[in-house]
Amino acid sequence: MKKVWMMLGCLSAVMVSADQVEFKSGDRLTGTIKSVAGGKMIFDSAVAGPLTLKMDSIKTFSTDNPIEIVQTNGVSVVQKVVAGAEGMVMVQPEAAKPAQTLALADIATVNPEKVKWVGSVVAGAVLARGNTESSTASVGAEATRRSDDTRIYLGAGYYFANQRDNNTGDDSTIADNWFLKGKYDYFFTKQFFGYANMKYEKDRIASLEMRLTPGAGLGYQWIERPDLNFFTEAGLTYVHEKYTDPDDTRDYMAARVAYHVDFAVNSYVKGFHNLEIIPNVEEYEAFLINTDVGIRADLTARLFLEGKAQLAYNSEPSDNREKKDLRYTLGIGWTF
Repeated sequence: MKKVWMMLGCLSAVMVSADQVEFKSGDRLTGTIKSVAGGKMIFDSAVAGPLTLKMDSIKTFSTDNPIEIVQTNGVSVVQKVVAGAEGMVMVQPEAAKPAQTLALADIATVNPEKVKWVGSVVAGAVLARGNTESSTASVGAEATRRSDDTRIYLGAGYYFANQRDNNTGDDSTIADNWFLKGKYDYFFTKQFFGYANMKYEKDRIASLEMRLTPGAGLGYQWIERPDLNFFTEAGLTYVHEKYTDPDDTRDYMAARVAYHVDFAVNSYVKGFHNLEIIPNVEEYEAFLINTDVGIRADLTARLFLEGKAQLAYNSEPSDNREKKDLRYTLGIGWTF
């Protein structure tokens, strides 16, 4: 009988062992505190499941295990939290020291997401055999690392296509281009940032041996949420181009204006759009435009289907070349 009571006591201790949130209204919730950011707490309730709670409605809270608290002054502690007076909690930075009182208003984040690289790789291919014989392949990759005050972006892409002439039986390449690019953003405030970027590209069919465009400028992050992200940029870019057939080298200073937007249509579908305009500051009728618009649909937690339209416009292309290259791609992607 004694063993039974001991087991029940242990079970009871396990059942009541949980984080607890006390509201100014007098209500209480038990469960697990997942995170705090932007004045909101993500709380996994033992009864209601995941909930988003407003910090200004919380009186105090306590935790059963250590959590990481980052204060507004940048100081971070990893300790268990004890409930305090209204608007307060108590933490103990070191075992030898008394508990420290901390105002809820001084808590910037709890269990902040670790800074890491996130991105995707997308690949697509089309093969046609029979009366039409052609091959098309594309691959693109991008990665972003976002911290509190910096954002690093890396991207690359390659597109190739060839087609057989039914009259001669000869294969001809009808598309062969690739690019590498990178951008570094430093946030002076939560929304205002400076950037430095670099892009290298080559297009054999457009007779573009190389185009190098380093630049710098300022940007503004209008919205940055998981379901909506929008920023604009403006600055200066140095353009170095080398063409073949005929041989031609161009160097000039240009302005640059750009924006990026991505948004969640629902839990599984996401849209995106990018636009970049680079006008020659000495010859305004000469300019470059790069833009794309697309949509991604999740197939699994990691795999997705992507459809995209891309336009590259050069107002002064090489001789006997078109000003615009418009491309539609469909591919399978993987996120990391």
